[in-house]
Amino acid sequence: MNPKVKTGISAAQTGLKAVKIGKKALNLKKKLPGEKKKATQKALEKSAKKAAKQEQKTEKKQSCRQRNRRALKNTKGIGRIALAIWNRYF
Repeated sequence: MNPKVKTGISAAQTGLKAVKIGKKALNLKKKLPGEKKKATQKALEKSAKKAAKQEQKTEKKQSCRQRNRRALKNTKGIGRIALAIWNRYF
């Protein structure tokens, strides 16, 4: 699958997760008294940020793996070409 398509899909999934967390926060906020509302809201915002950050880390790790694999393939190809030229001309 194209890496751009994968990143688009993962971004959409992250957006859906954020919407779900926001809905939960609003529901909890309506049910709790004043001070607890603020505390739960802060906790939910913090957990949402943490989840988004973790999602970005996994995406970055996955893209780095793909990039490294491509680089490895390219270097192997370059080595084969260099060896063939060396054998032919030297």
